[in-house]
Amino acid sequence: MARTASARTLDPESAQLCLAALDIGLCVVGRGGDVRYLNPTVQELFEVRSEEILGAPVSELLGLAHDGPLGPEGEVWRRCVLPPTQILTQRGEKELALECRIVPLGRKSRPDGGLLLIEDISESAEEQAFQRNIDRFSSMGSISAVFAHEIRNPLTGIRTTIQFVETKLPDDSALRGDLDDAIKELDRIEQFTTDLLQFARPKISALEPANLNDLIEKVLGNVSARCEEQQVQLKRELTEELPEIPLDADAVQQALLNIIINALDAMPTGGTLRVSSSTRRYRTRRAVEVAVADTGTGISEEHMEKIFDPFFTTRGAGGTGLGLSIALQVAKEHNGRIYVRNRPQGGAIFRLSFRVPDESEGNGS
Repeated sequence: MARTASARTLDPESAQLCLAALDIGLCVVGRGGDVRYLNPTVQELFEVRSEEILGAPVSELLGLAHDGPLGPEGEVWRRCVLPPTQILTQRGEKELALECRIVPLGRKSRPDGGLLLIEDISESAEEQAFQRNIDRFSSMGSISAVFAHEIRNPLTGIRTTIQFVETKLPDDSALRGDLDDAIKELDRIEQFTTDLLQFARPKISALEPANLNDLIEKVLGNVSARCEEQQVQLKRELTEELPEIPLDADAVQQALLNIIINALDAMPTGGTLRVSSSTRRYRTRRAVEVAVADTGTGISEEHMEKIFDPFFTTRGAGGTGLGLSIALQVAKEHNGRIYVRNRPQGGAIFRLSFRVPDESEGNGS
C-alpha cells in the first residue's frame, strides 16, 4: 500500500513543536550570517526574545566581534559550514562556554543559509574547575582540625596568665602596654584558629527553605558602612521572585561575606561593588546564583589557581588565607558550586551557585 504524502512530511505546526522541544540551541541563519529563527532553547540561553535579534548578525547574538570569522563578512558563510568549535562568550555577568557548529541548508555548492547548533557546555567546564579546587585541599580538613585544637587549647591559659599579671602592675607601668599588645596578638591567633576550624569542619546545620535575596540583603547591610568608608559604590541587581531553596542561612551568609570582603580588599581606594542574583538553567540542573563583581585589581594568572587554597593570601599578615576556602567548603556542603574569573572590563567576579531541587524532591519550589 502506498504511503500518503502526509505520512512522509511534517506540517509547519508539528515542525515548530519539534524545534521547540530540542534541548540544544538551534538558529536558522541566512547566507550573510543574519539570524532568521531562534528556538526557545537559544532564547533562554541568551536571555533574548526572537523579535530583539531577528535580522541581526549571528555574531551579535554570540557576543563576538562583527569583523571576526562569524561576522557578516566572515568566510564561514561562503559554504555555511563550521565544524564543532568551542566559543567563550558573555551575556551581562553570565559567562558561557558554548560548542557551536553550522551545517548548510540547501545545495552544498551554494547553500541558502545554515543551521547553527549551539550546545551549552558551561556546566562541564565549570564543574572541572570546581572539582580541581576541591581536590587541591580535600585531604587537609582533618589535619587542620587537629592543628587548630592544639593551638586553641593553650591560648586560654596564656591569656589568663597575662591578664593576671596585668592586675599586679601599677596603673602607670609601662609593661601594661606590652601586655595589651600581647593580648592583641593572642586575639589574632584566636581568630585564625576559629577560621581554621570553620574551614576544617564547616558548621552546616539542618537546611531550611530560604530566599537567597534575603541572605544577600543581610550581608550587604553588614558591609554598607565599610563601603562608604572606602568610597565603594554598592549596586544591587537582585532578580525578584527567586525560588526558595534549602540552605543553611548562617553558613551561606558567612561564605558570601568572605567573598565580599575579598572584593572590598581589592578596592582600597574606591570602586564599584555589584551584587546580583539570578536563576540559571544548565543541561542537568536548575540553579539559583549570586554574583559578586568588583572593579578592583583583578586576580593575576599565577594566583588564579591558588585563590581557594587554604592559607593562601595576598594580604600579608592581615589575612589568614581561609576566607575563600571556607566559601568553597560551604558551597561543597550545599552540593553547590563556586566560580571565579577576571572581568574583561577590569576586576573580578565570584559566583555562588546552588541547585534548585526538583519538585519530586519535595521542596515545593
